[in-house]
Amino acid sequence: MEKELNAESLEVKLPVNKAITSMRPTATLKQLKSKRRIVALRGNKDQFTEVMDMLCSLRRRFVQSQTLLVLVPTDGSTKEEWGWDDKQMGDSLWLADATNIGQFLDYFQELLGSDEGVSNDNELAWFALNFKGRSIASGLGEAPKILELMGQQLQPMELIDDTDAAVVPADMPVANEILECQSKFYDVLTSTGDLEAMKAIFTDGKMQEVNEVIGAGGRIDGWVECLKPDARPANMVIADQDIFVSSPTLAYSTCVEFPPNAGIDGATLLASQRWVRETANDEWKLELHQTIPWAAGTRAGGTLRCDCRGCVA
Repeated sequence: MEKELNAESLEVKLPVNKAITSMRPTATLKQLKSKRRIVALRGNKDQFTEVMDMLCSLRRRFVQSQTLLVLVPTDGSTKEEWGWDDKQMGDSLWLADATNIGQFLDYFQELLGSDEGVSNDNELAWFALNFKGRSIASGLGEAPKILELMGQQLQPMELIDDTDAAVVPADMPVANEILECQSKFYDVLTSTGDLEAMKAIFTDGKMQEVNEVIGAGGRIDGWVECLKPDARPANMVIADQDIFVSSPTLAYSTCVEFPPNAGIDGATLLASQRWVRETANDEWKLELHQTIPWAAGTRAGGTLRCDCRGCVA
């Protein structure tokens, strides 16, 4: 409780809609109680560069869950050095800046502590606070699994409808390519059940995210099983698609899945896909597909992860 109270004095500069104003107000975390959830990460240039894609790909979901992300560099590096793309990020209404980096770093040290004579200052660290300003998760040495955190603690606060359109910049042809690839994937998954078509969508790679579940004793169901009429999510629709293009050969898509008869308060899911290709002239291939229950008032128990072999949960 004392550590949570100490977090209340931390101050951030809030994001704003630049079309309305360029003046960014400041607020303490205490003042943001009941208004915003908080996820803060401490790291250096290399560590932030490694997690930037993951964070940016879920930027729309941070906004919908009323979550502010605060990145606290230990080496004075800037978001441009982390691979930040202003063109894609726009107003970044999910990203706040620490007004006093030193104060945040001191709080991280107090929160995480260290063994006598052993410093953890160079390790990636993070914590998350709910609307009441209470700690809901933290970690040291490993980046947060943001998709899982979304399903378990950062549920949507905005109403998302199954007719909400995709959010794709008109001047980014590559984003439209990814949107089309996503659409083909869901057509096979929910409608045709064509095994060969699904194989053609995926790379041949066995993804670590799937391997770690198998290594922990999880069972993988092959696509031949997942696409059977009584197994695949027939008639499920997706909406509110979002695309993040990391490079000419790496991109991400997200969407909200609406199972049949989900209803306005139903069991919607947040889905994420990672797309790759060898060169800018090649076709995009799906590396990883993940989903997790994501609805107001619910807490997810786990995430579904799929690669070329099939799916594990």
